[in-house]
Parts: sequence; C-alpha cells; structure tokens
Amino acid sequence: MLRFRTTLCLLLAASALVAQGAGKKVLFNHTKHEDGGVSAEWVICSASEPNPSPANPVSEADWNGGISGWAFDLYKQGYMVQTLPPSGRITYGDATNTQDLSNYAAYILPECYVYFTAAEKQAIYTYVQNGGGLFVVGNHVGATRVTSSVPGSTDAYTVFNDLVMVNGGNPYGFTFVPGHGPGDALANTTSTVFATGTSPAEQAIVHGANGTLSLMDFHSFSYLSPNTAQNPNVKEILHTGIAADTGSFIVTTTIGAGRVVAVSDSSPSDDGTTTTAGKTLHNSYTINSNRAFFLNATAYLASGSTPTAPTPVVSILSPATNTTITAGGSVSFQGSATIADNSTLSYAWAFGDATSAAVLGPVSHTYGTAGSYTATFTATSNQGKAASATRTITVNPASLTINASAGANGTITPSGAISVASGASQAFTVTPNVGYTIASVTVDGVNQGGISTYTFTNVTAGHTISATFAASAGSSFSETFNTGTKGAYATGTVALATGTWTLNDALLGTSTSDPKNGAQSVRVRNSGKVTMGFNFATGAKTVSIKHAKYGTDGNSTWSLWSSTNGGSTWTQSGTDVTTSSTTLATATFTVNVAGAIRFELRKTDGSANRVNFDDFTISGY
Repeated sequence: MLRFRTTLCLLLAASALVAQGAGKKVLFNHTKHEDGGVSAEWVICSASEPNPSPANPVSEADWNGGISGWAFDLYKQGYMVQTLPPSGRITYGDATNTQDLSNYAAYILPECYVYFTAAEKQAIYTYVQNGGGLFVVGNHVGATRVTSSVPGSTDAYTVFNDLVMVNGGNPYGFTFVPGHGPGDALANTTSTVFATGTSPAEQAIVHGANGTLSLMDFHSFSYLSPNTAQNPNVKEILHTGIAADTGSFIVTTTIGAGRVVAVSDSSPSDDGTTTTAGKTLHNSYTINSNRAFFLNATAYLASGSTPTAPTPVVSILSPATNTTITAGGSVSFQGSATIADNSTLSYAWAFGDATSAAVLGPVSHTYGTAGSYTATFTATSNQGKAASATRTITVNPASLTINASAGANGTITPSGAISVASGASQAFTVTPNVGYTIASVTVDGVNQGGISTYTFTNVTAGHTISATFAASAGSSFSETFNTGTKGAYATGTVALATGTWTLNDALLGTSTSDPKNGAQSVRVRNSGKVTMGFNFATGAKTVSIKHAKYGTDGNSTWSLWSSTNGGSTWTQSGTDVTTSSTTLATATFTVNVAGAIRFELRKTDGSANRVNFDDFTISGY
C-alpha cells in the first residue's frame, strides 16, 4: 500500500508539472552571440532553430546545446520551447514577425555578448509591462567570448546593465556589479542564503513545484544590486553568502503586469553536453538546487498574465465641444492621446469631408461647403491598437437666396431673388395699393435645404419691415467603420457608430494590408455586400465612399445601391466603379432622393480579389 501511494503521488506530481506548462511557449534568445568562444554554448540546439530537432526528444542529449537540459525539462512539462535565431527580430506587437514576443509566455536571455538596440530594448520592456516573463542570465568580468571576431562585443553583465536603462531611467530596479572572475580564489562558491519571505515570487521560486531550493553553486560570477528606489518591487531571492561581499546572486521584480528574474552567473544552467566541436562545457545543471531553480523561475515567469497590448486613451482638446461655423470658416483641432506602456503612437484626423491629416495637432481645417461633418481623431499604437474620439462640426451656408412677394394688392421692395448673408437682417419696404390691405407678405430664404419663412399680415399702410435670415446646414451622415468588431467573412451584423450594418462575405480589417483611415475599414471579397440595416431619414443628395485594393490583390469592381422601402427593392446609383489602387480614393455618386433611404455596397466582379471601403458619407437635404 505504501508503494502504491508513493507511486500515485509521483504520478500526480508529474501530471501537475505537465499541466503547469501545457500550451505555453518559451523563447530562448540566440541573436547576441550566445554561443561565442570555447566555453559558451548557451543555446538549446544550434543545429536546428527556431524549433529544436528532433521534435520529440527522448533525452536532453538529443538536442546539442549547452542548455538543452533546461529546455528538455521544459518540453517534458508541456512547454513549447523555441529559439530566436541569429537572423531573428526582437519585436513586440509586430504582426509581420512570427516570433514576436507577444506570442511567448517567457523570454530567456542567456549570457548575451552584444548590445541590444534602442528599439529592441523598448520592445522587451513593453513586452514585460504587458504581462511577459523575462529571464536574464548574467556572467562574470572578462567573460567576453567574441571580442576578436565581433566588434563592439562585451561582457554580458555590461550588456544587461544597458538593457535595463529605458526612457532615461532604470525601471527594472537592479544592475549587475563585478564579482569574482577566473583565477580568483572566491570564483567557485556556494550559497544557501535563500529568501524566507512569503511573497508570490519568493514562494514560487524558492518553494516551487520542481523542488525547494537549498544550495546553489556559482563558478566565476558577477553580483546583482537591487535598488528599491528605482523599483519598489525588486526582491532578493539568493544572497551572496561570501563574507564581506554584498550583493545578490538572484533577484526578481515586477514591471506593470510582467515579471523578471535575473541570475548573476550562467554556470548553474550549463548541462555539459554539446556536439559542437571545440567547446569545453561543465555539468552544473543537475547538481544541488540548480535545476530546480531554473525550472521554478521559468514556471513563475510563464504563469503571469498573457502579454496583451494596451489601447490608447484619446480625447479631443479643441474644439472642446461640438461646434457651428459658417461655410468658409476654419476650426482648430487638437487631439490628446496616452498609452499605458508609453509605446509609440501615430495620429490621424479625418475631418469628415474626405480630407485628413496625420498629426496630433494643432491643425486648422477650413470647411467650404455647408453640411454636418463628423471629425474623427484616432491614435494608433505600434502594436496596432487604436482608439478614436469625434466632434460634430455644423457648417452653415455663408449666404442664402431670398424671394419676397406682396401679392396682387401691393408691392414689396426689394423683391425677386436677392442674396443675404447668413444671420443678417434684410429690410423690406411694403406699400399697399390705394384702398387695399395687404393680407400677407411672405419672404422665403432657401439654401442647402434649410428654409426660413417670414409672414407679415394685414399691412394697411406703407412701412418698412425687417427679418433676420439664419441659414441651416443640410443634414449629413458619416460612417468611419472604426468601431465594432467582425473578424470573419461569414455573414453577420455588426453595431457601428451609425447603427447596425450587415456584412456578407465581408469583415472589419485591421491589418497593415487593409487600406484605412483610423483603426479599421471594411474588407469585401467574392460577391460580398455591405448593407445599412436602417434608414437615413432626410434623403441623400450625394454619397461618397473611399475605396482601395487589399494588399497585393488585383482590381475589383463594385457598385452602390439604394432602397426607399426598407430594403425590399434596390436601385443602382450611378455606374460600377473599378478599384485599381492600394491607396484610398474617393468615389462620389449623385443620388438626389428625398425621404428615408438606405444604401448597400455590392462587389460585382465575383473574384477572390479583396476591396476595402472606408468613410461612407451621405450629404442629405
């Protein structure tokens, strides 16, 4: 019975370890000469990258790197382990990079000998901020392996001290300091001074599922210096233990939603195996608590939240509210945008009249035609996350035409068609014929669909009257497709800013291949349709639509259709349009239909070529 219980416990423990790594991806770095020199082979399997081969190893010796034991143990626990090869790119939020850091639960930097670029440092920092786990494996003074062959190479601890300097400070809260190198009597030492606290990091690393840490050995090393003034979350996991020496062998910290573990020597991870000629390695990984540390720490890093890019927070500072101007007038626009991870933002204004500007502001824009316009400000992060804010700009006509008539019983001066500035007063001299009373004098001002009517009754004697004419803007409608989510071509409805639309063989595209103003646009294929599920009440004079080819696809043909009976029957507006450019162009249709109306875009060529639509605008009555 005791043997059965022991076996059962072992099976349950093994199952727990496999569950711990199931479905999670761990990335080992190999872009900074980690295999340089005769005593460095800090890779999983240099003969096969990014995926080690064979895919289903029986032992760690099936992979030929100096840290294959570490990777093999992770593989046995259900993790997918990969390497970022020397040709790889260190990015975060780049959809064109299949090994973008956003795809991994933990990222391991084993003894790097070349500095990271500013863009790479920012990508790693942003990855951690958004939930990623970073493992930094240092080394000792004089460990540079590739000085003669790689200009600019240096000790890994120097590389890492540069890595932690981001945006003018050190948000990581630790640095590496020189320790004891080759030939130093203290270069080979052990330590048992593990943290005894109860924080999640201390418990997960010191008392993790792979064993409780009791002793670790180091062979030529640097130290880690934690600084809680730089980051109050930094914690020491293992102290030096060497008399008169200060510093740490292992520290951990958190930044935003992410976790970091740093160790000051690579020796404890060395498994002593390689098939690469000329390498002299030493097996330290399987002795003392070394193995348990690397596995506990990796599990702790990978158990954080899945890295996700934040969305910008945007607002419009100017104009502060919806505003009304006269045609020919200008509006000063100023946007505001922030993002939690301080990543790079790009800005765009769509002014609602088929013009735009790629600026934050201030930017002045002139509206020459009366109407109602929706100005949209959009901020987009370098991870493709976007947010928008809008203002309604009502543009009244600069002038309107009036017609005055006194009927058969008198005269009014001026009469006929005259022009009056919007908002101005016009005086009229009204004189009845002798013996008559003018029962009614009517003055109408008509412009852009707005009508101002003044009626003066029972005029019995000649006198002057006046009226003020305020022209009104014609109604308008603009759908930018920047709200709502639909990532599949299957027919479905989506709630957009203007109402519910049906997308048939169409989706809302957000990729870099989707031409768009702002965050997204509609992408249509085959014989797809984009249909308004509601009416625009005041009719349509014209409709304008921006269109462009998707990616490298061929030309597409499409048309605009309208319905005045709720979608029961449809009538084509204008003629078919051919889209032949990847740059958004504007197609304008003359409709001139009063009353309730809705519209539908139809791809008419039936080909697999895809076309994008954006900024659907109706100028109404």
